[in-house]
Amino acid sequence: MERRREKLRTAEQEEMYKFIIVILVVLAIVGGIYLLTRAFVTKDLFNKDETKETTKIEVNYKSAIVGNIMNRPYDEYYVIVYNTTSEVAADLSTIITDFDNRTDDAKLHLYVVDLNNKLNADYYNPEKENTKATGVSSFMFGDKTLLKIKGGKVEKYITDLTKMKEELNPKK
Repeated sequence: MERRREKLRTAEQEEMYKFIIVILVVLAIVGGIYLLTRAFVTKDLFNKDETKETTKIEVNYKSAIVGNIMNRPYDEYYVIVYNTTSEVAADLSTIITDFDNRTDDAKLHLYVVDLNNKLNADYYNPEKENTKATGVSSFMFGDKTLLKIKGGKVEKYITDLTKMKEELNPKK
């Protein structure tokens, strides 16, 4: 005699079974919508190589604005402030490149401030250049200036191109 086992379910078990079925159906529908959207709307499901667009962002840590001249993270450094549209811009670029190519360990950091930048425009007036400036509030620059900052104070203020070159790239 073989007994037949019947599975008896309570009403609570039946409700739970229906609930699980509904959850599975909803998940299947949401998953299907997701795959259809990726395949037909964004078209990136099957074209993985073509959709990998990346943008390389480069941050120039050597560039600064006048308002940040005095608060660089080093105790001693140079800041070259110049108008990139002036007649001496090419000479200053050469001086900066020569300085960057130096390999000596004693070389200080050099920051560049472009007076042609709108953020620095208020500090540019060649007729009223302030060579005795001690802080950001008193800065007023001409076409070219080299500052040597030491201990949060302006140690040197050089406006002569030849002296700038000698200061940044001394002959040994």
